[in-house]
Amino acid sequence: MGRGLWDEVRQERVADCVVTVRRVGRGDPVVLVHGIGVSARYFEPLAQELARNNAVYAIELPGFGSSPGPRRALPVPELGKIVLAVLHKLMLTGVVLVGHSMGCQVATETALRAPERVSKLVLLGPTTNDRERSIPRQALRLAQDTMRESPVVNFVVFTDYLRSLIPYVKTLPAMVNHRLEDAIADVTCPVVLMRGGRDPIVPADWLQRLAAANGSAAIVEVEGAPHVLMYHRAAETADGLLTGKSRAIT
Repeated sequence: MGRGLWDEVRQERVADCVVTVRRVGRGDPVVLVHGIGVSARYFEPLAQELARNNAVYAIELPGFGSSPGPRRALPVPELGKIVLAVLHKLMLTGVVLVGHSMGCQVATETALRAPERVSKLVLLGPTTNDRERSIPRQALRLAQDTMRESPVVNFVVFTDYLRSLIPYVKTLPAMVNHRLEDAIADVTCPVVLMRGGRDPIVPADWLQRLAAANGSAAIVEVEGAPHVLMYHRAAETADGLLTGKSRAIT
């Protein structure tokens, strides 16, 4: 993947893994963590919006995007520790930490371990819905969402899936079985939960259960958007994650 939008692309070694980090913009740090199988590419419209006033970092987890594959399956808590190690290496504090899909689970595990570094946790389309915690059910929801995404998003997502197929398969059980509702209960920084109004993977009642588990999380819904809301509605997503006000965005 080329540099494109990004001002800087670097790789950081964390134990036996290598992580690619992309940066654009200047200012207070916002760190983006992608979902299973994909890369920083689908974050680019959101990163461009945020980079008007922030330094935006996109972390590509081991085995995804430009990061070489690990030799072993990595559980979600370990992925969270890897992201935390990257924050340490980059000397980032006061971070707005943003995850999408499985990246929400990873980001939450990071925030649990680094309340001194994470000023706000933002979860975009968080998986995995506790009432549909199975691979067949998640595959069905992904297929439904594919019909609602634009052709360009489907191209980006599925070409990323193809090049990370083995890490995808290794990571999928960990994603499906991770209990986000338990992890988010112990997060002490402010939390913002966001979903697209047409997201079949992340229903509204799942966000309500996550908010109840946390006790103080705000919920923002971008009406009409599917699962990859930050690509379709980058400006509204950027506004929602920075302001964190409980509301629907039309």
